[in-house]
Amino acid sequence: MGLKEHEYVRQTLERYTGFPLDRMCEHFLITNFKKYADWFQQKTGGERSEGNFRLVNAPDLNCTLIDFGIGSPQAALLIHCLAYLDRLKSVIMLGMCGGIDDTLEVGHFVVPSAAIRGEGTSRHYLPPEFPAIPASSVNLFCIGAVKRVGIQPKCGIVYTTDRRLWEYDEEFVSYLKRQRILAIEMELATLFSVSYHYEVPIGSIMLVSDMPLQRKGIKSKELHQMIYAEYMPTHLELGLEAVKSLEANWADVSRRLSSEW
Repeated sequence: MGLKEHEYVRQTLERYTGFPLDRMCEHFLITNFKKYADWFQQKTGGERSEGNFRLVNAPDLNCTLIDFGIGSPQAALLIHCLAYLDRLKSVIMLGMCGGIDDTLEVGHFVVPSAAIRGEGTSRHYLPPEFPAIPASSVNLFCIGAVKRVGIQPKCGIVYTTDRRLWEYDEEFVSYLKRQRILAIEMELATLFSVSYHYEVPIGSIMLVSDMPLQRKGIKSKELHQMIYAEYMPTHLELGLEAVKSLEANWADVSRRLSSEW
């Protein structure tokens, strides 16, 4: 092959975003939603670029947002690519999840402490016995960002699946309840696993967008629109607050990260 891995990976990120790598910032917010990229651009005045991924670059905040789409293969590709950036400091996932635990409600924010690897992508990066966990040094700032706006974050274990319409599988639903799973989504176990493999500092702040096991709790078109209108701005502000704090305390964070790998 003509290209070495690092050359191929860096070219892939540039090709997928349509944006030069040397202009990307040191902190990244990543998400699954075009509306998040729209809001981020309006809020920051950042420069937008679109390829397979949507990107908004906000150098004044030292923060780049990337919308990578949905699913674990896309998530793995993005982290694999970000790992080869020369100046990368942190990555924070701003995603949505379905609440499983009855203590959750739509609009709550979850900062997962671990994710069950119910998808298949992470097996390419870690042995099956390895847990999928975020970098605690980054996750602490995600928790802090939520608390600073007077919200108590929910912390616990989420389940990552690569299956859609799982809600009608009674055996699987029983498993989720029995194991006290907090929430379910489609990327975190992959993001955490690939990040651990490549030593990428990652955390996440997840928004509970529906309560699929409750009566009338599955996300409808109306609920979907309400989530964007009522909770998306707060969600993104929390991500920006976490980035701001990470940047201000980076010397200490960097020292603590050295013990996590």
